[in-house]
This record gives sequence, C-alpha cells and structure tokens, in this order.
Amino acid sequence: MTRLARIDFDAVAPLYPSDKVAGRVAGRGEHFEWTPNQDTKIHSADPLAVRRPTENELSRPDYVDLTGSRLGRLMVMGVAAEITGNGQKWVVRCVCGSYETRKARYIKACVAGNNPGSSEPMCDACGYTRKLQLGYHNAKKAAAAAQAIMEAAR
Repeated sequence: MTRLARIDFDAVAPLYPSDKVAGRVAGRGEHFEWTPNQDTKIHSADPLAVRRPTENELSRPDYVDLTGSRLGRLMVMGVAAEITGNGQKWVVRCVCGSYETRKARYIKACVAGNNPGSSEPMCDACGYTRKLQLGYHNAKKAAAAAQAIMEAAR
C-alpha cells in the first residue's frame, strides 16, 4: 500500500480544482497568490492619491497632461501625489479595480501605439493571471510545491 492510498477521498475532494484553468494551474503547483514588486511600482486595491499638474509643469512645452487617457485595460487617473523618484509617476486604474503607478514614458508609448511589453496594457495582477491562463508557469515554484506535497504525504 502506498502512502497516498492512506489519504481519505473525502478529505481530498474539496481540494480538487473547480474549472479547467484552476486544474491546469493546480496541476503544476502554481497558485493565485500574487505579491507586487513594490520597488518599481505601487499596486493597491484602494485609490491612490492624485494631484493636479502644477503651473510650472503646465508651462513647459514638452509636458503632456495624460489624465483621462485610456490604454488597454488601464485608465489614467492623474499624477501620483506623494511619490517621488526617477521620472514622473501617474496613477492608473485597471478594469479589475486595482490602482497602480506607471511612468509617464510607458503611458506615452502606449498612447502612441508602441506598447512596451505585453499585447494589452493591464495591471500586474491581471498580467500574472493572464500568464497562468496562457500556460506559463514558474518551474521553481512548481518544484517547491511538489516537494511540499510529497513531504505532507509522508
């Protein structure tokens, strides 16, 4: 008798995936717990503070007010109020309801049609979910999950 034969089916049945995507993801040890990279962007379920452009910004000839621009699944809400760093940050809202910061250079490229990166601009959480739906996976995470399952079965 194998070690897995001792596991009761009634205990395992609620753990089975409920649809095809969940089955594909669970089959390779992936899961939907996603954490944003807070070094370059801010990702939040709550609205981020925005500010109006200053008079100094509006007087510059190269300044473009991107507020209200729509790019893919993102809508530009305004300039990020309390965020400083390299380049100007703008707050965007995804159709899933989450808010993120993006650089002006990225937004201008998307508006011009030169989308850097994915085929459709979206927040990082939607991008991660889209990758899982398309079948991409992280082999190291899958191996770690498989190892954890084997340890639990012992």
